[in-house]
Amino acid sequence: MSGVDWKCEETEDRVEVHGPDWRISVRRRGDRWLHGLSFGDFDPEEVERWPLLSTVESNREGDDPARLVSPVYQELHRHSAPGSDPRSVQLLLTGKHFHHYLSAVLTVAPDPDDPGVVVIDFDVADRCRGEVSSLAATYLVRLDSSALQTADSESILWTGGPLGDGLLTFQVGSGTIPALAEAGRHSTRVQAFSQLEADSFTHHLRYQWRWATASGRTR
Repeated sequence: MSGVDWKCEETEDRVEVHGPDWRISVRRRGDRWLHGLSFGDFDPEEVERWPLLSTVESNREGDDPARLVSPVYQELHRHSAPGSDPRSVQLLLTGKHFHHYLSAVLTVAPDPDDPGVVVIDFDVADRCRGEVSSLAATYLVRLDSSALQTADSESILWTGGPLGDGLLTFQVGSGTIPALAEAGRHSTRVQAFSQLEADSFTHHLRYQWRWATASGRTR
């Protein structure tokens, strides 16, 4: 991926980072910042309404305060990471939901070990002095089981369909567990769950989406 392949467009209510066959859009909807991701062969007009990956949001009404379906973000700030690749984009997202104080560093950057791979990395913290029985980040993925290649305790891999020969990977870091379930005939629900520490008031989620086209990746 060369530098000209990357673009970052920013307005008051939107930050969008994209390359020739991928896009992440972070948009304000009401009092929240939501994000969606698309990879492979997609219609730019259709993906405005239905990105390939979209977050499943926690609700204020009816939710159990101890169980967080997805982190809630109400503020966004653009950051620059000293010494990082000039194409990289870093955002700080913060929010409050019941007794949860949430923050996330979202980084979009090429993999330093394989520049043909774009990495969309989330490092989430939930500072909470109340009960926490479940902390997750939940996505609806518009790919059915035919595109699923492998799934284990660290990552989930898809290829084929709208992804073509590209490889889409959901990968978790230390202290985070992936989960996968069908969500209708043509969709999948993907979650990252925090391994909660009973004696801690701060819990973490660490996960990333990785995208590599057949022409771009080096391994």
